[in-house]
Amino acid sequence: MASIKCFIQGQSFVHVPYWFIIDYMPKALGGYLKVYIYLFALSGSPSQTDISLETAAATLDMLHSEVIQALTYWHDKGVLDFKQLSPEEFELKFHVDKPQTSPNESVPKLPLSKTIIGQSRPEYRTEEINLYMQGSPSVTELFKIAEQYLGRMLTITDQKILYSFYDWLHMPFDLIEFLIEHCASNNHTAMHYIEKVAIGWIDEGITTVEKAKEKVTLDKRYFKILNTLGSSKSNLTLSEKKCIDKWLIDYGFSVEVILEACKRTVMQTNKPSLNYVDSILISWQNAKVKTLEDILLIDKAYESKKQLNSQESFQSKRPLKTAKFNNMYSHNWNFEELEKLENDYIDRKLNGGK
Repeated sequence: MASIKCFIQGQSFVHVPYWFIIDYMPKALGGYLKVYIYLFALSGSPSQTDISLETAAATLDMLHSEVIQALTYWHDKGVLDFKQLSPEEFELKFHVDKPQTSPNESVPKLPLSKTIIGQSRPEYRTEEINLYMQGSPSVTELFKIAEQYLGRMLTITDQKILYSFYDWLHMPFDLIEFLIEHCASNNHTAMHYIEKVAIGWIDEGITTVEKAKEKVTLDKRYFKILNTLGSSKSNLTLSEKKCIDKWLIDYGFSVEVILEACKRTVMQTNKPSLNYVDSILISWQNAKVKTLEDILLIDKAYESKKQLNSQESFQSKRPLKTAKFNNMYSHNWNFEELEKLENDYIDRKLNGGK
């Protein structure tokens, strides 16, 4: 089990540094703050010598990797030291003095976790939602449009989540409407699923309807390829996306050519093997394949070569025939002499055998 060794003086209260609150807290994600404050508090307890990362992640309702990501973020900011001693052991040291260097204002090096972003969604009261609906006709119109697409009345929880797209994620109303339409058209009407898609779009910098349409088009290509391979999953992993992008961009293949490689993979392996598809596409790339017609020409050439090799192999293994009766005496007939003898024979018969 992964654990952290902490180095900080014991205390009966959580004394968060003033400089941290003023200079670092305002620009940090809510999930990052949860990790910092929770582990800061635990590390100050005299009874806590080691902290289990798994337990901390479960308590915070986060993934183990997200806790690591948050600590790495604060390490990069210089407010603590976090390093790995072994595969299952880490060292964490909080700084009580302000770092000498100013906080880095750039975007964190690690990608923002969707789960961490999701957990920092504001919790609106019902009275607040009612006030927003009264004060903004656009909000009321958004709820009505959502009910039409989803085919049901929105619950107060649905309304809170929908409003958070506008207030928290800063998505324009037309983008929210397109998001709902897209999810509903794919039979995904659960609001929590729609929320995950919304967070994912913001993670990828999708802030307009035009960008969202581009992404939807690309996603259809990805899932069409995976479905042809026999995969029915609804989520695309980063490794799968990179692999398919390599086929589309680096290799320059059309979707039709990639789908043909997928079909042949299933016929040969009976399983969704991206590596097998990649091997086929590499061979086609080496053969300068661009279209399905090119593949047919390669197939014909392969079959012709295969038949030729088969015939040559058969001829090389075929036993040599020996001529029958090759020891029989051979006559050298003189047909003119035979005809003369035949005529003489007939004359003698006609003359009474003389």
